[in-house]
Amino acid sequence: MTDTVPRSENGPNDREQGWGGVACAVVLAVTMFRILVLVSTPVPLIFDEAQYWTWAQELAFGYYSKPPVVAWAIAGTTALCGDGEACVRLSAPLFHSGTALVLFFIARDLYSARTGFWVAATYVLLPGVTLSAVIISTDVFLLFFWAAALLALHRAELSNDTRWWALFGAALGFGLLSKYAMLFFLLGLVTDGLWRLRRNALWRRGKFWSAVVLAGVIYAPNLWWNWANGFPSYRHTGDNMNLSGDLFNPLKALEFLGAQLGVFGPILFAAFAVLLVTRVIMPAGRAALDDRQRKLIAYSLPIVGLITFEAFLSRAHGNWAAVAYIAATVWVVGELIRLERTKLIKISAVIHIGAAAMLYNFDLIVRTLDVPLTPGLDPARRMRGWDLAGNWLADLQRDFPGTRLLFDDRKVMAEMLYYVRPHPFDAVMWNPRGQRNNHYELTTDMSSSAGENFLYVIRHDWPGRAGDSFASFRQVATFRSRAFTGDVLSLRAYVLEDFRGYGR
Repeated sequence: MTDTVPRSENGPNDREQGWGGVACAVVLAVTMFRILVLVSTPVPLIFDEAQYWTWAQELAFGYYSKPPVVAWAIAGTTALCGDGEACVRLSAPLFHSGTALVLFFIARDLYSARTGFWVAATYVLLPGVTLSAVIISTDVFLLFFWAAALLALHRAELSNDTRWWALFGAALGFGLLSKYAMLFFLLGLVTDGLWRLRRNALWRRGKFWSAVVLAGVIYAPNLWWNWANGFPSYRHTGDNMNLSGDLFNPLKALEFLGAQLGVFGPILFAAFAVLLVTRVIMPAGRAALDDRQRKLIAYSLPIVGLITFEAFLSRAHGNWAAVAYIAATVWVVGELIRLERTKLIKISAVIHIGAAAMLYNFDLIVRTLDVPLTPGLDPARRMRGWDLAGNWLADLQRDFPGTRLLFDDRKVMAEMLYYVRPHPFDAVMWNPRGQRNNHYELTTDMSSSAGENFLYVIRHDWPGRAGDSFASFRQVATFRSRAFTGDVLSLRAYVLEDFRGYGR
C-alpha cells in the first residue's frame, strides 16, 4: 500500500486505548476453548489427517499430494505431547490464533486499532475457521503465511525496510511449502499493480525482486523433491481441477457460492457481495475507492471469481477460496465500522458462536433431542468407527502372527496405520501395475516379498485378482460399525499365504 493510505480514523491515541490487549484476550480465550474441545472430546482422525500423520513419521521436503509444512507441524506437536488425536491437531487452533493476531495489525494499520480488534475477533469466529481449528489441514498454515505476507508487503511498501521485504519473501516461500494455493497471491499482486500502474509499481523496486528470490530459495527443496519423484504433487494438483470431466456446470458454481455462506458466514458474505456491487461494479463507488480498499479488494475478489469460474467449468470445494477471506475480513469489517454498521458484526458473531456451539456439541445435541439424522447430515461421518476398526485389526493381527498388513485403499491404509497399535509401519499397498497414484503406492513395494504371508484388509467382499498371486487365501474376519446417524463402516480381512509375485 502507499503512503496515501489513512493510518487511523480515530486519532493519534487510538493505539493506546487497549484494543490490542482485548484482541489478544479474546483470541486466546477462543483458542484455549478449542484446545479443551480437542482434549476432552477426541474425535477419530479423518483420512487426510491420518495420512498427514503418516507423512510426519518420515520428514521430507515433499509428499505425494501436498507440500511438507503440515507434516512438519504434526511432527512438532506430536513430539511434544504424543500421538493422540488432540496432539495431531494441536497446531490448527494455534496457527489460526496467529492469523487472527496478524489480521489485527493489518486492520490497525489500515483503519484503526478498534477495527483491528473486531477483525481479529471476527476472523477467529468465522464458521470456516471454527471447523478448520479442530481439524489439521494445509489451509491452517496457508492462511497464516498469506496474512503474514500481506502485512509484511504493506509495511515494506511504506517503509522500504529490508527486514519487512525479507519477511514478505519468507512468508511467500513458507506459504508455498504449505499449499500451492499460495500462488493465488500473484493474482493480488497483479490486480493491485494494474490498479496503480503508473505510480509506485512493485516491479520497479529491487527489494521486491530480492524478496521473490528469497521465496524461491525457501521453496526450492520442494521443487527438487518433486523433480526427483516424477512431480507427483503437481500432477495431483492438476488432477484436482478435473478439467477432463464434464465441463460447464452452472449448478456447481451456485453450489460453491452457497458454500461460501458457510465458510465466511451469511451476514459477512452478503456484506461482501453488497460492497462489491456498490464499490466495484458501480462507477461512482469505484471512483471513490482509496488505496487501502483497492488493496483489500485485489487480494479477495479475483480469487473468489477464479474459483467460482473453476466450479462452473468443473468443480470446486468450498474451502478453495479460503485465502480470499483474509483480505475480505479486513475490508468488510473495516467498511461496516466506517459506515457505523457495527451491529451487523455483532449479530454475525452471535450467529457464528451459536454455530460453533452446535458443531462442537453435535453428538450431545442429537442424542438429547433424539433427532433422526441421515449420514449425509452428519459432519463427523467420515471420522466415525476408525478407532474401533483399528482395535479390531490389532487384535486380529495378533491372532495371525507373521503376517504383514496389506491394503488396496489409501483411506483404509492411512486410518489403520494410525489406529492399529503398535503402528504397522511395514504395511504395504497392493499395486500390481506399479502405479504412483497415492502416497502409499509411491512409498511402499511388495514386489520383492516372495513367500510372505499377508493380512489383507479391504472394503469389498473378496480379494479379487490379488488371490491369484498367492498359494491360498481365506476370509478370517469381518468388521462392522454402525454410527447413530445410520452410517456403516464395513471391512473384511483375508489371510493370503505364500506370495508368488505380481506376475501370476
